[in-house]
Amino acid sequence: MMHTVKLLCVVFSCLCAVAWASSHRQPCHTPPLTSGTMKVVSTGGHDLASGEFSYDSKANKFRFVEDTAHANKTSYMDVLIHFEEAVLYEIDSKNESCKKETLQFRKHLMEIPPDATHESEIYMGSPSITEQGLRVCVWNGKLPELHAHYSMSTTSCGCLPVSGSYYGEKKDLLFSFFGVETEVDDPQVFVPPAFCEGVAFEEAPDDHSFFDLFHD
Repeated sequence: MMHTVKLLCVVFSCLCAVAWASSHRQPCHTPPLTSGTMKVVSTGGHDLASGEFSYDSKANKFRFVEDTAHANKTSYMDVLIHFEEAVLYEIDSKNESCKKETLQFRKHLMEIPPDATHESEIYMGSPSITEQGLRVCVWNGKLPELHAHYSMSTTSCGCLPVSGSYYGEKKDLLFSFFGVETEVDDPQVFVPPAFCEGVAFEEAPDDHSFFDLFHD
């Protein structure tokens, strides 16, 4: 059964309101499985990536496959990250090739860090129109090891990603999430393809992180 979250048409029950009132200041936890569309742009308005994401919050694994129709590019991103093992795979299914790198920093914007600060709770849309709005929590914090700070917005009920921002020394990024579902169609997306087996690690920068995937 599909559990599509229509971000502009969400019904909030009384139970949900009570849960928010009692725990909204504590960082919430992303559902075990989520998938949908993720778009990344620079603060200057340049489109950097757009495609389908899948996230396993229990195993802390992430897959992102860029939409080949997104822009006029010669190559498209297909990455699999096992954050707990700090391993990043860059996958080229067409040519059956694979790059394997060590991820120096494991922070990302698919999960709210436990030390995040609750900034506010806002309502997106018109409160006068029934079922035509979205209540979200805004969280922010710092990533000292990356000399950066972030802000994240999640649904107040369900803790689904809505948007995020990353401000670092090298780049500033804005993330948007659409059509988020609480399931992943094919769990095999979190398993490296067979042609990745035996691939040696390639040298990666000392500050290599999830955020380095997105650039002009």
